[in-house]
Amino acid sequence: MLSAPPSSRVLAIPELLDMIFAYLDDPSNASNASVCKQWSNVALDTLWRDLNDLHRLFSILKPLKQVGEAPDSPYAFVQAPDAEDWRRLEKYSRRVRRFRFLQVDSDSEGPRLCPTVFEDVARTRTSLNLLPNLTSLAWHGPLSFAPLFLHNNIKHFVLYLPIFIPPESPLPFFRDVASRMPSLSLLDLRTRLPMRDMEEAALFLLRSLPKLRKVIFPRYSATTRIIETLATLEDLGCVEFQYVAEQGIGDPADTAVFKPTLNVGAFPSLWDLSLTCRVEDCIAFMKQTFAPVNLTALYVDSQLIESPAAVHELLLVLADTCQLLEALGIITLIGGVTEEGPQTLAEVPSADRINFATLRPLQNFPNLNIFEIIHQYPLDLQLEELEQLARSWPSLRKLILNNEPVISDESSLTLKALLPFARHCPELEQLGLFINASTADLPSTYHADLPPAYQSKPFSKLRRLSMGVSLIADEGSIALFLSQICPLNTDVECGITWETPEQREEQALLAVIQERCVKWAKVLELLPLLTKLRMEERERTRLLMAEVEDLRMRSGVLMDRVKAAGGDSCVML
Repeated sequence: MLSAPPSSRVLAIPELLDMIFAYLDDPSNASNASVCKQWSNVALDTLWRDLNDLHRLFSILKPLKQVGEAPDSPYAFVQAPDAEDWRRLEKYSRRVRRFRFLQVDSDSEGPRLCPTVFEDVARTRTSLNLLPNLTSLAWHGPLSFAPLFLHNNIKHFVLYLPIFIPPESPLPFFRDVASRMPSLSLLDLRTRLPMRDMEEAALFLLRSLPKLRKVIFPRYSATTRIIETLATLEDLGCVEFQYVAEQGIGDPADTAVFKPTLNVGAFPSLWDLSLTCRVEDCIAFMKQTFAPVNLTALYVDSQLIESPAAVHELLLVLADTCQLLEALGIITLIGGVTEEGPQTLAEVPSADRINFATLRPLQNFPNLNIFEIIHQYPLDLQLEELEQLARSWPSLRKLILNNEPVISDESSLTLKALLPFARHCPELEQLGLFINASTADLPSTYHADLPPAYQSKPFSKLRRLSMGVSLIADEGSIALFLSQICPLNTDVECGITWETPEQREEQALLAVIQERCVKWAKVLELLPLLTKLRMEERERTRLLMAEVEDLRMRSGVLMDRVKAAGGDSCVML
């Protein structure tokens, strides 16, 4: 009997099939499920691993029919499911690992379902757990439906919490979460509800989930009491917030006063911490006896335009207490341009600008490889100081030095500011600077004793060049220079991340920024082609140099033969 060909044996390996099927679309995997029993199991696992459309699942129980004449009318069962329907559904429901439910008003993933569908499911189900192997649940819909899917095997829970109308509270739902999912390791809370309106409920939930490893809140939600409660969780390793709109945002007033008291044993496992508080409060927090000194990542977002003195003191405290720190971000208030405030850099007092002396403690962090600072005013840095910083920071992977200040009419740095990091930071992947990229001071990296392709040391791993609101003149010349030092496919970014109020001064500023972004976008458009040309130029130069070196060796051999023959003999090749 002939053995199966190698290709057939390879395609019988379930792990390999699973990897292949993961790259296919649903119709293709539906066809794969009909090939054979082995392929069917793997293909069905792939098809049902991620569930985003509950209509798709429940229609296996009983047909669903639209209720009403409108195109967006919800669907309901034509008949309530029975025990046989539930047995048929089990083949598919046990395969679901991640479930995302979105049904809010007119927004939904898949057809909308009537509340009666959930009532029928709750009444007729034959098992307490509808999706028994579910490990990740994201819920954005009526909270009254969610308990149907909550159980002890779920580890990750993303909750879109609606804004409750007092006196309604999320506490009853949080009690369900605590009792049904006590083993949660990740809690991601997304809401626009101020923390003060649900703090008691949130405290209860956090105290009831002792196995939490990561907590994600909206901005301004990590209040004094929330942090004090999180400090008691033994396994908690990460506390963070996100800037994305779907995460929501709280009220800055909730963290205007931030003074947690930490007791012995606080944050025994914490390694990543993000706070929305004043730098002064963060300093006091980190100076406590039981502060989390084993942090490897710290992100501080302040609602003040912090002084250089405050930033300097924070760096000194962290350098003394958090020697394991690998990533540090300091974001201060971006207040926009007002008629009362400075309009140009010349109007900004030098004492209000962060300089190299302010940042000097960064050299005392032995493990730091990511640093980001955002401030209202441009940093007061010189090229020589950047050279010193880059030399002392060879392991740097990401550096954002206030690339998007509000006062952005001039900068003391030029494109030359990129060169120290290209020379001394081989691991750098993202660099953000605010510079004046004018052709008047376009750096020349050519020397007479070296071929053109070897004039400058290019970045080794750079992937993102974040120019923010940097000034720019001649796009072509700048792209030509960047092609010498940037690897292929380097993304040149520009623009702002801070929000602006609707004021006349702001609109004028945004118009200037938009004009600069158009020019930087042109640089990004030109850069890949020019970089490819540079690479071809370097390769041709390398081959020419190899050929010259070969000729030099041959010439040396010939000269040695001439000398060995007495200096005037004819040497035949």
